[in-house]
Amino acid sequence: MSFRIDPTKPLAEEVRRIAADQIGKAVAELETPAIDRHEAIHDVRKRAKKLRALLRLVRSGDESLYKAENARLRDLARRLSGTRDRTALIEAADGLAAAVGGEGAPLRPLREALAKRRDAALAAEGDQDALVAETVAELQRAAEAIDKLSFAGSDAKIVARGVALNHARARRALKRARGSGDPARFHELRKRAKYQMHHLRLLRDLWPEALKPVHDAAEAVAEDLGRDHDYAVLTAEMEADPDAFGSHDERDTALGLVAEHSADLRAKSLPVCARLYAEPPRLARERVRALWRAAASPSV
Repeated sequence: MSFRIDPTKPLAEEVRRIAADQIGKAVAELETPAIDRHEAIHDVRKRAKKLRALLRLVRSGDESLYKAENARLRDLARRLSGTRDRTALIEAADGLAAAVGGEGAPLRPLREALAKRRDAALAAEGDQDALVAETVAELQRAAEAIDKLSFAGSDAKIVARGVALNHARARRALKRARGSGDPARFHELRKRAKYQMHHLRLLRDLWPEALKPVHDAAEAVAEDLGRDHDYAVLTAEMEADPDAFGSHDERDTALGLVAEHSADLRAKSLPVCARLYAEPPRLARERVRALWRAAASPSV
């Protein structure tokens, strides 16, 4: 079963189907011994984000369920962050080293320090069985709650409101990020692009040929600003414990490379976001509502 909504079917039925599919796969990944435990946890975190995007899309149909299950899935993902966040920093350092080629020698102490911290986090984890059991139980509770979901309002209006709300918040995030060097503001913009990416994937049957390029643009922004966030965390770690990251010259060079590539990612993302969020939320809402109605009655 796919992560896409069929507009010719009742919306609540589709949401229940997609949620059951994602949760079922997450539980299976956690309970399958042949799957690497850390990879399974990483995949479950990604499924939790997709589920949160799904619920965010239809939140106006059942606000109380959205708040309860969004909080459950958010907290679940945080408990699972652990060593995956440490691994992401190593991947960011490796990507930076590959990008700079022969200039990457000063990054070796950075990677070595990050690997030591990742290994220490792994050693501190101990037995993960209790965490996995707790996660499975929480996922099953989420499945039970979402399975009771029903909507009284118009499906087209519910979906259009969800898209418009994220669109409005993305526009605000873009405005705050422009001219700002604050990593938190770019991280917020990244989250909005990620939600938009998931929403466009869910809604691609409204008009596949038109929506796919927009989905791909949002996905690229989310990827680039996700790496920018990794760079911000790297910078904070080097500044908080400078002696752990090589000599003074090596550290300064690493910080300079991180800052340079972070600036490039932001400069690349901002013009794309300006286009993604160019129209007012009201127009985004009306467009999605009209597309839903057209797709729900294809013979008209």
